Amino acid sequence: MRCYICDTPAQPIVHPDFSEYACPHCGTYKISATAMALFEMHNWKFNVVSARHWITRQLQAGETPLIDSQRAVFLT
Repeated sequence: MRCYICDTPAQPIVHPDFSEYACPHCGTYKISATAMALFEMHNWKFNVVSARHWITRQLQAGETPLIDSQRAVFLT
C-alpha cells in the first residue's frame, strides 16, 4: 500500500471506519473511510504541502491527525 497523500510506500493499519498511515514524509495520520470514498468518487488529489503542514501542526499539538470528510475538502 501507499501513503494516501504522497503515494510513498506506507503500510496502513486498517480499522472499520478509518485507516492509519505512518508515512516517512507526511507523518502519522488517520483518514476516514468516508474521506477516502470522496477522494475516489471525485478523483481528488491532496495538496501535499498543505496536508503535510496540517499534519505537522496536529502532531506538534500531541494529536494523531484524522482527515475526515470535512477536512479532506480543505486539503485538496
